[in-house]
Amino acid sequence: MSLNPLETIRAARAAYDRGAWADAVELFLNADAESELGTDDLEALVWAAGISAQDRVMLDGLERLYAQFSANENHEESARTAFWCGLRNMLIGEVGLGSGWLQRAAKHAEQTAPDCVQRGYLLLPQVYMHRGKGDYEAAIELADNAIAIGEKGDDPDLIAMAGSLKGGILFRLGRIDEGYVPIDEAMLLANGRRLSPVVCGVVYCEIVASCCRVLEMVRAREWTSILTDWCRRNPQARAFNGVCQVHRAEVFQLEGHWAEAFEEAERAGDGLSGTTEHTAMANAAYRRGEILRLRGEFDKSDAEYRLAGEIGVDPQPGLALLRLAQGRREEAIAGIRRALETAGDMPRKVALLPAGIEIFIACGDLDAAERLCGEMSDIAERFGTEILARVADQGHASLALARGQFGDAVPPLTRARRYWSEFGAPYLVARLRVDIGRACAELGDTESAEREFDAAENIFEELGAAPDLARILELRAGSTAAGADNLTARERQVLALVADGGTNREIARQLRLSPKTVNRHVENIFNKLGVSSRAAAVAKGLQTGSIDARRNG
Repeated sequence: MSLNPLETIRAARAAYDRGAWADAVELFLNADAESELGTDDLEALVWAAGISAQDRVMLDGLERLYAQFSANENHEESARTAFWCGLRNMLIGEVGLGSGWLQRAAKHAEQTAPDCVQRGYLLLPQVYMHRGKGDYEAAIELADNAIAIGEKGDDPDLIAMAGSLKGGILFRLGRIDEGYVPIDEAMLLANGRRLSPVVCGVVYCEIVASCCRVLEMVRAREWTSILTDWCRRNPQARAFNGVCQVHRAEVFQLEGHWAEAFEEAERAGDGLSGTTEHTAMANAAYRRGEILRLRGEFDKSDAEYRLAGEIGVDPQPGLALLRLAQGRREEAIAGIRRALETAGDMPRKVALLPAGIEIFIACGDLDAAERLCGEMSDIAERFGTEILARVADQGHASLALARGQFGDAVPPLTRARRYWSEFGAPYLVARLRVDIGRACAELGDTESAEREFDAAENIFEELGAAPDLARILELRAGSTAAGADNLTARERQVLALVADGGTNREIARQLRLSPKTVNRHVENIFNKLGVSSRAAAVAKGLQTGSIDARRNG
């Protein structure tokens, strides 16, 4: 049933009030086609379009508002609409148009009172500019000035936008505790629903991105959950939903929910298609590439990394790690070396250094790995966060293992494992358990080595981490923990329980292993002993002494 013009405008306003942003845009446009919207309705159309990622509609509406305000010589409102028109154009890559609109906004702001909040908003593009050039102190000073203007004018949007930018810049400088002060204030304003919808989404995304950038993953997980709740209340906030899904995918991957992480990254890519959120689209492709690489789906992973690069995000370090897994070592080294040499700031270095250490160690360049370990330690000390200290620990421990310094490797590996276990990052825990197992085996502690290998194997199986599972099986096959009969300590333990009549499921329950792991142990026992049945395996085990004959009377 078609609506008359009055019903259409009422329906548009109602859709806006309940946060049905895309519906509101459609209804406002229908109403506008019948009769030109008034100022308030045109304003609502602008923000509904902005939050639902309809940039052209938003910009057209802002230009119309600007024309109205400037014709009436309303300099404050002219400055406001010109500012948003300029900022949005800049953020979607229309730098020339954006700069022109910002200059217009500045001219109008000059005609306003000295404490007009629009003067504060016009400082924000300068904050972005100085941040982009790496002039962080100048950016912080400008953000402080914007916050002061916002506080004096009681403008929560300005305070939150400037505060989230300032906090992120302080993070980049390693001043983490200091950065949380403006970030926490911005988050309180957002959670208290004191911000306009568009600014609320911008602030949430800026804060979560800042935390992920410096591996502040505890806060990133907490605030991603808050952002998720906000997106659920605003299902038509298309751009912000897509960005949120990318962050959520990163957190899900870390928590070991790989299937959910991949689905989130797929939804993000689908939802952002056709928008100007190119970085978020590229990050979604990169995240899909990461998960596929960890699963061992190398061709598909390669395609996603390439897509990320084509859209505009450097696919390192993931692509270099993929090349390493494919045995293409020269390409792995070249890729990670180039990325490290061109890294623009410390957060980017933090993302690259662990992979660089792993690649150089795997390729036998221990001196290069040692230099990167030193860089990682320096950054960890400067930032002063536990997570970076544990990442640095892992790098030094890997280097110690490569140099045969097995005793030196165990304490930092144990610290890192404890941290990630408490966080709830099973894949990282499993990788650390493998290295602890290697060290224990070399130190002659075969029982501890088998325990670590079993725990890691269970995790890799549950995650579907095929390359890591293959690696641990290779390690166990050549482990120094094997006895004269070539069975590992764990395999002898399983064989003894087989001799007691235990089924694979019963053995799994008793040893706290997964049934798949026990199945694999039994298969390995058969292969090593050259038998094809459980009875023959027990007989051979008794013959070779793998099983104590006294167990069977």
